[in-house]
Amino acid sequence: MEPRLSQTQTQRMILAPQMRLFLKLLELPVFELEQKIQQEIEQNPTLEESELTPEIDPISEDENQKALEDTQIRDILEEMATYQNARKLDDFSRDLSFVDHDEIQKRRDYQESIQTKSLTLYDYLEWQLSMIDLTPKEREIADEIIGNINDDGQLVVSIEEIAEKTKSTLEQVNQVLGKIQLFDPPGVGGKDLRETLLIQLKKQEGDTSLAQKIVGDYLPHLKRKQFDQLARLLQITPQKVKEICQEIAKLEPKPGRIFYQEKPNFVVPDASVSILPDRNDELVLDINNVYIPRLKINLTYRDMLKKKDLDPKTKTFLKQKIQSGLDLIKALAQRKSTIQLITEEIMKAQREFFSKGFSYLRPLRLKDVSERIGIHESTVSRAIQGKYLDTPQGTIPYKSFFSNRLESSQEGGSESQTSALERLKNLVAHENKQKPLSDAKLVTLLNQEGVKVARRTVAKYRDILKILPAYLRKQ
Repeated sequence: MEPRLSQTQTQRMILAPQMRLFLKLLELPVFELEQKIQQEIEQNPTLEESELTPEIDPISEDENQKALEDTQIRDILEEMATYQNARKLDDFSRDLSFVDHDEIQKRRDYQESIQTKSLTLYDYLEWQLSMIDLTPKEREIADEIIGNINDDGQLVVSIEEIAEKTKSTLEQVNQVLGKIQLFDPPGVGGKDLRETLLIQLKKQEGDTSLAQKIVGDYLPHLKRKQFDQLARLLQITPQKVKEICQEIAKLEPKPGRIFYQEKPNFVVPDASVSILPDRNDELVLDINNVYIPRLKINLTYRDMLKKKDLDPKTKTFLKQKIQSGLDLIKALAQRKSTIQLITEEIMKAQREFFSKGFSYLRPLRLKDVSERIGIHESTVSRAIQGKYLDTPQGTIPYKSFFSNRLESSQEGGSESQTSALERLKNLVAHENKQKPLSDAKLVTLLNQEGVKVARRTVAKYRDILKILPAYLRKQ
């Protein structure tokens, strides 16, 4: 072996800067896109918002390059000006390089007001902690305990670990933990489900000794609803056991649940689909441009390029910024066009969903849409990521319209996985609670509705929907 130089010839795809920009913008939801555009406006003095005219249709890359050649600067810049509304040319020719910052700030203040940070469980516990008298050592232990309570309200580390971390005794830790377990919401600070429920029972008024006995010693029997066995063990009637278990069922197994925060805090749909009853239930698509400012190249800087005595460095700088602005305008138009094409295909494939609901969702793959509109499957995936569509059935994530194909008992038919899940959920919702449907019965009923699934598939779907087995659903 010895070091040596060699040449190899390989082929690889390198994305052009314009394509990279388009793909980056395509991934962004409306709200993030608006922030990205504002950032570009602040960094590029040649870009400005235009509320006077429609957004400029992007010109081709060849024309972009011509716009940057010294010999054709004047002609191309004049051509760019023809994109503007002739009737409002006088208004447009004003120097708008400095956008209305007051208006932008008002819009940002409104957006921030509807996504105000919610109070977290940690914040609430810290506030309650500040209301009680603690020694510095107790405060250190309390901070360690609260810092290890998860979003469900459960303590996720052992007493021994907290004692070791804070160099305290087990007795000191237990004393502080006991004080925190008196905090609101009831049950917070429990180390497991049993302790979480016991904390809540001890806080209740009246005699809860039997309920504490069931939770403390016979929790597995309670989970399986083995009321007869519990009655024999406690030497009380099965009816009394049921009454106690009904009270236990009202307890909160996850005390921190009331502080759960959905992300994102609010959703801005990228498009909306509505039904026009007076036009034979025609579906109408509207792409959301409310939060996306219209852009144009500022006339003042274009006029500067026409000056023959312009400093070469300034001219080079302006060329680069104008090119960057044109690329952004073109990428935004491509993004809008791509989302519109994808949404139109969804409307064609899922027409029944918009009028009848989730049970009528049909099988649809990314590959199906990509082949129909002539773009790569990965581009479709980027376009629907994190985006929502406003429909008569509610605001739905784009990805909800795509699901695997299931075999249907109807000849030549097929069913989507999402539709099968919805049908299963409806069957369980309307079952007789005293005689809940078994998995085998659910298979039979789904087959009758045209959905051909196996018993193990039904069990898997129950897990997805967080539906208990039949014997645990029985009331």
